[in-house]
Amino acid sequence: MILAFTSVLVFIALSICSTTEAFTNNCHLTSNQQRRLNTQLDVEPAVIAGAVATAGAVTWWLSGADGREKQAKYAEWETKEREYQEERERLAYIEPRDVWREEDLKSYNGSDETGPLLMAVKGDVYNVWKGRSFYGPGAEYNIMAGRDATRFLAKNRLEEETDEEKEVKLNVGERANLMAWYW
Repeated sequence: MILAFTSVLVFIALSICSTTEAFTNNCHLTSNQQRRLNTQLDVEPAVIAGAVATAGAVTWWLSGADGREKQAKYAEWETKEREYQEERERLAYIEPRDVWREEDLKSYNGSDETGPLLMAVKGDVYNVWKGRSFYGPGAEYNIMAGRDATRFLAKNRLEEETDEEKEVKLNVGERANLMAWYW
């Protein structure tokens, strides 16, 4: 479409120039001579260069208009997304503590959709709110949220342990597995 528009612009510009010049300079010619002159393109090179430059500029401008519009929309979306993420981060923030008890973690199991989501591993507490799709309610790893997940990671298990299993210490392989997750 842009190429067709450019071609029409060039044709009109050249036609106007050649017709005007033929009419003003050659009115006394015979009809045969006029027919021959009207079919020739008698235009100054500067006029052709100006028409081509104008057509090129219009084509360039029109071809970039869509891109500029997309850039503006993307910049607007990016700003809104950044503001949204900053608000989520603000809502999910929790003041760090030196000591956490497992009872303290229970309320941060992801049931509050915008609040912090905590899990502990080897005594360190992590806010995994960015991984809500993994640790939130109904997600595959939700069993680890709001509690100490050390034994789940060591055993590569996502099921609750029985009371008897909880009493058994981790073996060498499970401790090595935990270090692979924890490191």
